[in-house]
Amino acid sequence: MSKISHEQMTADIAEAMGVGVDEIRADVNLRDAGLDSIRLMSLVEKWRAEGIEGADFVTLATEPTVGAWATAITGEDAQSGVETVH
Repeated sequence: MSKISHEQMTADIAEAMGVGVDEIRADVNLRDAGLDSIRLMSLVEKWRAEGIEGADFVTLATEPTVGAWATAITGEDAQSGVETVH
């Protein structure tokens, strides 16, 4: 199982959306900010290819914020950087 840092996840999202990393905040609804299902699927496939567990389309589409994704994928709370227990 590979891990992805919160910073790398944010960079990947920003790249997929064609925006700067500074425009991606933990609480922003990525769907409202322009992340469509095709880009989301591309991110999921990229992360799966890298062996990242928790990168599940349905899970990420249900709660499209970096904060929720960080919890699902990295096990960390994006706001505090504290690892959560699953």
